[in-house]
Amino acid sequence: MRLRRFEIARIAVCTVTSLLLWVASIGTVRARTESVEEKLETLTDYRPQAISLVDQLIEVARRFKIPMGIECVEKAATATAGKTLPSKKRSVRELIQEITSVAPEYRIDVADGLVRVYSPNEALHPFNFLNINLKSYDVNAGDLFAAEDQLRWAIRFTLEPEKYLYGYAGGYGHGANDVFEFPKFTLSGSHLTIRDVLDRITLAQGNALWVATIKSSDLDGDEPSWQRKGVRGDITSGWRFVPLAEIPELAKENVAVDVVIDGLLDQRMTTIPVILEYGLHQDSVGATSGYTSEGDSYHYGASVEKMGNDFVVLSIHLTVKRKGEVEFNFDEKLQVYRDRITEVRPEPRIRIRSYFELRQHQLP
Repeated sequence: MRLRRFEIARIAVCTVTSLLLWVASIGTVRARTESVEEKLETLTDYRPQAISLVDQLIEVARRFKIPMGIECVEKAATATAGKTLPSKKRSVRELIQEITSVAPEYRIDVADGLVRVYSPNEALHPFNFLNINLKSYDVNAGDLFAAEDQLRWAIRFTLEPEKYLYGYAGGYGHGANDVFEFPKFTLSGSHLTIRDVLDRITLAQGNALWVATIKSSDLDGDEPSWQRKGVRGDITSGWRFVPLAEIPELAKENVAVDVVIDGLLDQRMTTIPVILEYGLHQDSVGATSGYTSEGDSYHYGASVEKMGNDFVVLSIHLTVKRKGEVEFNFDEKLQVYRDRITEVRPEPRIRIRSYFELRQHQLP
């Protein structure tokens, strides 16, 4: 009887466990495969805070993580102004339509996992630089910055091939610790338009949207702007990429620092989101100070100095002033590993603890 009860209990536990794993796997698959169409049907009462039409679209794209290609024409005067939207429940698709309603010429298309916002007449205009047909385009295991650089060279090779018959010297740079430094991807093709390449970079990168601004004056005249003297270089910078999520949203863990100063401080002082595998972290916080009515005070600051596969080196600065005592200064580097707590006591009344923790992510 005991063996039978044990066997029944074991089967029940295994069944419940299997069901839980099955439900969890369904949730995971749904989260991974949520399409742009599904995101567009999400109901929301969200109201963009931006003013201009383009900035409102970017805000909505970032809020709901929707890759976009936004193509707008810079009018002779000012850009089309947006409007304050009413607070009501609507789908994200309806929200985007409401934003673009101030400019009836704009159209919204959804194809291949990308939302495109554009004016059909101007998008098809032969003088629109996005329609330039590139001879070839190739980026091999590069990040978005490399992909953008290769796009600029593809434009130059197409428009001025004679200039690069005997090779070229080039390079590109960008700010450190940028979310566009990952992931790496490979793209190649021939006879693609600039628009096609921007779409492909956006989809391959997975965390971006692109915005291109076409000058209205470029659509006038008898010839395209890239055939006019002295303006070819402008074509290589007529777009920009915007991340849908920044490092704090993408990071799965934080580096935390707790500081205890007897009679003065006992709290979390630093929380820095990190992505160790790509060597990225949120910008470090500024200095923090505190005081007591008795005249005691502290001044604290922390920053990331170095990152490895399983550790972070933090630079910690702490100054403590107590009435009637010599000022205490701690200015050291702490190497914090993923699987342990790093604790130092620079003075018997002071404790500094640093460690990794999982982040709690919240969906929009």
